[in-house]
Amino acid sequence: MGCRGQVGIEFLLVLSFMLALTAVLLGSAEAHFRAAESLDKAALCKAALDSTASLINHAFLSGRGTRVSSELFIPDGSVCFIVNSSFSPPVLQCDADALLSRRVESRGLRTAAVSFSAACPVSGWLRVTAVNNGNSVSVTCAKLN
Repeated sequence: MGCRGQVGIEFLLVLSFMLALTAVLLGSAEAHFRAAESLDKAALCKAALDSTASLINHAFLSGRGTRVSSELFIPDGSVCFIVNSSFSPPVLQCDADALLSRRVESRGLRTAAVSFSAACPVSGWLRVTAVNNGNSVSVTCAKLN
């Protein structure tokens, strides 16, 4: 009869050990999943910034009246299209995720005279259009459905 009690206690000990191990593994998996998601957002933002920088450079170098557009994706929670003129050449930057220690940067711009419309800091699929106005490039964004 004393053996049944011992088996019950051993079962509870093994079960509690397995539950503790499962909790540790789930916590670790969650941390790795969040890091991978943050890296994915950074990569998507980098691609969008490079595409936008190419549009701006093409419009600027092609002369007054040039209008070029492209469709791109900005992940949720990202703040993009920040023009940083302190770099040489100037770059576009994006705060992709709070976990990242610094902003994601585009390739260099040929001009620092770039203005973005108020509709540009949005997420999702966008149609971005760059227009050369003579001495500056204006960029507008339209959300795609």
